[in-house]
Amino acid sequence: MSRATRVSTVSLAAALLLTLTGTSASAAPPAPRVERVSTAADGTQGDGASSAAHTTPNGRFISFRSSATNLVPEGITHPGTYSYIRDLRTGHVTKIELALSTPRLSADGRWATYTDWGSRKINVFLMDLSTGTRIRAGGDARDSGSAPDISADGRYIAYTWGSGHPQFPNRIDLYDRVTGTRETVSAGPQDDETRDMDNPSISGDGRYVAYQDEGSGDVWVADRTAGTQTEADDGTPSTVVQLSADGRVLAMDSADGSYVRDLRTGRIQHFPGAEIRAVSPDGRRILLQDAQSDLWLRNLHGGRQVLVGHGSAIDGSVSDKGRAVVYSSQDTDIVPGDTNGVSDVFLRTVR
Repeated sequence: MSRATRVSTVSLAAALLLTLTGTSASAAPPAPRVERVSTAADGTQGDGASSAAHTTPNGRFISFRSSATNLVPEGITHPGTYSYIRDLRTGHVTKIELALSTPRLSADGRWATYTDWGSRKINVFLMDLSTGTRIRAGGDARDSGSAPDISADGRYIAYTWGSGHPQFPNRIDLYDRVTGTRETVSAGPQDDETRDMDNPSISGDGRYVAYQDEGSGDVWVADRTAGTQTEADDGTPSTVVQLSADGRVLAMDSADGSYVRDLRTGRIQHFPGAEIRAVSPDGRRILLQDAQSDLWLRNLHGGRQVLVGHGSAIDGSVSDKGRAVVYSSQDTDIVPGDTNGVSDVFLRTVR
């Protein structure tokens, strides 16, 4: 092969790489590091499946669900799926036996909110992980609560309130841990119909809460400081994926694909053929899942994409500035020694 042919071939390869990933061969990203999170403190792999992982912005604390029986020394009291929180700095694993959902964590990992059976119905609870004490954040025991989300300092909990009576549709309420008070955040239907509001996502400072109208498919963002309600969808029925911690970027899914809206500028970016799984706290990156279940971390400013892995992820799975992503996968070749034959939770870090 002549030198001219070799140069042309290299140029073509570089152009293809730039087209597919937004990067050039001369500016390769740092080598990523991946580790399995759903293990015991001594590294023993779980004897049951783990999934649905959430991370704090600094990537230190990871919460997830697992049916494994050997992740903590005390084991489990009866078969089932439990919630766990792993401190990656110390390796310590904490079990929250009563949690029915993946705990959502404050930025420092001290506070965890989740759903559990109350005295009558499933409700929302808040636990201080430093003391082990917990309180019911979801209101009266006769009511129900679901889908909780927590502010960065652990003060505010946004959740879906329900009475269980069709005369009173579900709404979005917010609990203030400091004052012990609750307020209704959602405006409710703007007509005579009774429709449920659901799926809240709260900003890091607790000022903004995004939620969806289950009947109309409209998505709203409540500004608790200004007392306003702003419609954020693109005109098609949509579901809330996640509001970034800075309250600026909102990710949504709809029938014509996923999209994000910059709430400051109004700019919308569409991603047909893929689903958005999470938004980084700074609102600059999103986690996309394609039709082959490959997960891509995409920079909204420039479009550069990095392949994270193959599997599934939930909202809250990307750390600040996209430095780390947690996801679950059944693939057995991600880390050495993966022989349990079930889904595990992994942390992928790019230095």
